[in-house]
Amino acid sequence: MRPRICVSVKADNASRVSRAIMVAERLGASLVELRLDHAGEKQYEAVLKTVESSHVGCVATIRPSWDGGAYHGDESRRLRLFEKALEAPFKYVDVEQKSKIASIVSRLASERSIGLILSRHEWAGTPGVKTLSKILSEMRKKDADMYKIVTRVRSPLDEANILFFISSIRGSRVVCFGMGEEGLVTRILAPLLGGFMTYASYGEPLAPGQLNLRRMVSIYRRMGVW
Repeated sequence: MRPRICVSVKADNASRVSRAIMVAERLGASLVELRLDHAGEKQYEAVLKTVESSHVGCVATIRPSWDGGAYHGDESRRLRLFEKALEAPFKYVDVEQKSKIASIVSRLASERSIGLILSRHEWAGTPGVKTLSKILSEMRKKDADMYKIVTRVRSPLDEANILFFISSIRGSRVVCFGMGEEGLVTRILAPLLGGFMTYASYGEPLAPGQLNLRRMVSIYRRMGVW
C-alpha cells in the first residue's frame, strides 16, 4: 500500500483551499488539512464551504501560537471557532494534547462523528525511544482516532530514534516524524516503516522542513512506492 499523505494548506482564502483540494485529489493524497488558524473572520465561512464539495477527506486544525501556529487569541474564542468549523463535514479535527479545550473538542467531534487527531509537538528536541513510548502511553489515556507526535530533529541520532520508535509500533494509528531540515528523511520514511501517514504542504511550508506535495510524490515515485 502506498504511503498516506496529508496536505497542509494555509486556509487564508477559499480559492487557495479549493486549489489545494483539487491538486490533492489529482495526485492521490489521502487528506487535506485546513490550517484555519490562518483564516481571517471574513474568510472563515467561505473557507469552510470548500469542505462540502471536497472528494478528499479534510482535517480542521486551528493551531495556537504557543504550539507553532498562527492563532493568537484566547482558548474560549478558539473553541467557538472549532464549534463553527465542525458544522462542516470534516473527516478529522486536530487538537493539541496540552490544550485546555482538548476534551471539549473531542466531545464535539464525537457528537458529529468526526475523527479526533490528538497532537503533541516537542519543539525542544527529540526524546529517546523509551520517552517517546511513554509520551504515546500518556496520550492514549485520551480516546482518539489518531495520535500525532512531532519532534524537532537536530542529529542523526534523533532521526534514528524516531524511525525505530515508529517501526516498533507498526499497525497503530500513530503519526510520528521530525521537524526541521534534519528531519526530512523521517518525513519520507515514517509512513513506510509503520507510521499512519506523513504531511506535505500546498504552497508555502507550514512547519519547519515540510516538503510540498508535488516534491513528496515525486520522491515516492522515484522510490517505486507511488
